[in-house]
Amino acid sequence: MKKILLSIAFAIFTLTLFAQTSNLPFKAGEKIDVTLHYKWGISADIATLSFNLQQVNNAGSPNYHILLNVRTNRFFDSFYKVRDVYESKFDSNLDPVYAMRDVHEGNFAARNEYTWSADKKTLYAKVEKNTMPAPVDTSFTSKETIRDIINMIYTIRSLDINSLKAGKPATLLVAMDRNITRATISYLRNEVKQVDALGKFNAICLTMTLKNVSHVEKEESKVVVPTGDDVKNMVYIWLSDDQNRLPLFISVPISVGKMEIRANNIENVKYPLTSKVK
Repeated sequence: MKKILLSIAFAIFTLTLFAQTSNLPFKAGEKIDVTLHYKWGISADIATLSFNLQQVNNAGSPNYHILLNVRTNRFFDSFYKVRDVYESKFDSNLDPVYAMRDVHEGNFAARNEYTWSADKKTLYAKVEKNTMPAPVDTSFTSKETIRDIINMIYTIRSLDINSLKAGKPATLLVAMDRNITRATISYLRNEVKQVDALGKFNAICLTMTLKNVSHVEKEESKVVVPTGDDVKNMVYIWLSDDQNRLPLFISVPISVGKMEIRANNIENVKYPLTSKVK
């Protein structure tokens, strides 16, 4: 679970009980620079990365494409050196097309490559780890689309907030290595959120709980009320309360301490940034 939560932090973010807005809240050319901040004993910024969304052609069809490079700064390298690369392609319906994850975190290294069947019901995964004797090819079949982490972040931005506010949480499946995790996203509250480099925003606060799925083809999509460890491991996400639904701030608990991801620069958004408090 630590690896899953940490990877979401470094990256960060078909749904059941999910109503996708007809117009996506982002466009090609949007850029969001974020800072990763670690809190446990010390409190320090450890890395920066850019979500630079581009449009590419894939077999004649337009796709969104994003490539993330995550590098801890020189000071934090002495504690826990990270050199990660994430890549994701998805179409205008948010259906995943291709994903790659190449991570080097401390002494751990892994590479995942994901592709999907035409109907998005089957995920084909190639998984390599320095803890495994050889690469493993596997597949997962599900009535729901299984997403990669970057695709998940843009999907969360596209959720129907009114449905969440009405008490209807959304669930989704996300892949990491050979594991499938079910995420449940719920509305918590609206509030004014201070984001260090950007100022104050009217924001929507969401919560996300994660549960490992043993047999994805047999697992029914259902919302589980979080209790105990679920609450302790809850992820908090603040989106801008405007049509852009920008991820302003994310708080992710890890086994030792907490990771915070905050936006520090926003460029070329699709809609006016009306959530900014003047």
